[in-house]
Amino acid sequence: MKVYRKIILDQNNKVLYEDSYDYEGSWSYLGIHYDFKSTRGAKAMEKKAKREKKLAERRAKRQAKFGNVKEDDNSNKIKVDEPLSLDFITNPDKGK
Repeated sequence: MKVYRKIILDQNNKVLYEDSYDYEGSWSYLGIHYDFKSTRGAKAMEKKAKREKKLAERRAKRQAKFGNVKEDDNSNKIKVDEPLSLDFITNPDKGK
């Protein structure tokens, strides 16, 4: 059986170059054998997805443990549209 490695044809389907060999064996050993380079992109995407999933789990765990910290910080801020009064500035219990 003749196994082709590379065939180059011109516009009229004439063979310009042919690289082949004769094979005497089972069909199961013939075929495309994938190496590290051919699967590198898929492995990188899987690794990135795994890393993002782990990061999202950490964020969710931290959020559940500490709650939303940003809401607590906003309660102590002075509102811009309200004028400051002497009572507001001098009374220590007013902001609580």
